[in-house]
Amino acid sequence: MSELPQADPQQRWKPAWAASEARIRENAGHTAVRTAVPRNSRVSKLDADLLDDELTDMLREPVSKAMSLLRPQLVDRHRLEIDTAIKAVLFWLSAGSASRRATYGQSLQNLKYDSSGHHDVLRRLRMFGALSIGGAYGWSKLTSYMAANGWADAPQNSVKRKIWRVLDRLERMTRVATLLNFLAFVATGQYKTLVERVLGLRLVFARPQVSHSVSFEFLNRQLVWHAFTEFVMFALPLVNPARARRWAVRNARAVLGLPAVTVDPAVAALPEHVCAICHSVEAASTSPDSAAGMFADPSESCVAVNPYVAKCGHRYCYVCIKTRMMTEADECTCLRCGQRIDHIWQQI
Repeated sequence: MSELPQADPQQRWKPAWAASEARIRENAGHTAVRTAVPRNSRVSKLDADLLDDELTDMLREPVSKAMSLLRPQLVDRHRLEIDTAIKAVLFWLSAGSASRRATYGQSLQNLKYDSSGHHDVLRRLRMFGALSIGGAYGWSKLTSYMAANGWADAPQNSVKRKIWRVLDRLERMTRVATLLNFLAFVATGQYKTLVERVLGLRLVFARPQVSHSVSFEFLNRQLVWHAFTEFVMFALPLVNPARARRWAVRNARAVLGLPAVTVDPAVAALPEHVCAICHSVEAASTSPDSAAGMFADPSESCVAVNPYVAKCGHRYCYVCIKTRMMTEADECTCLRCGQRIDHIWQQI
């Protein structure tokens, strides 16, 4: 009986692998993780415009100051030209560059211009700059000239009045179209201006795989400092600096083991009928020579009027001691002995 030929044992796994490979590829197609390309953010595009405006405002001040040194009235007379020149220079150095294709604000937002498949992006960008910056300047100058020369008040059938009507209608149509374009931009996220839509310029992410994360560190710091400033402005009127200084000095002297208040020996040696507060005020308002003479004989101008006596037994003018007690409150002390004054009574 002849033996049947047997298959090679090394080849038995191939049919099983072929059947399993097809199934593995089918399952891998359903479970593969695809890297999603982020869509253009409307907020990023609007933030880019705000950054460009802030940069223009930052450059406007030093340029205006430099020009005012040449002729002071030059800045007020040519303010529109200065702003247009700053915007044109910034646009030429940023979006007008073949390697950048984005303004400085758009670069910070990871955006750049794309021409929807066209290869002449740089030419379209330069046209965009000429229309958006130069066109706005020309339109402003034209309307200002016509308003200054009274074209709106010209006769009905005059050429000036007809041109005014045409431009006025064109301006209204442009505003309506701008509004509709902005609504379309909010809905689709494409072409935030009419000029971009006409030229086919779209803002796309320069590096699509870079996540756009917003840092709130600066905002949090600003909020904290703003709240702290508001608290200080609220609490500062409630603080008496002189009283706080006396409180600090008294506590510091207590820690060091010194008397609570330093008493001037010259004030302590004054006669009993002299008000020490009046004497101190007069001594502070006179020269050293005059003060020396007053210390020698202070009885003439510093006699206590309507005298009141503190609990330590020293005499003061009622107005002087009462004003000092109201001003210093619990920190009021006698100028002669340094004891605390909280009650006074009239001398009989």
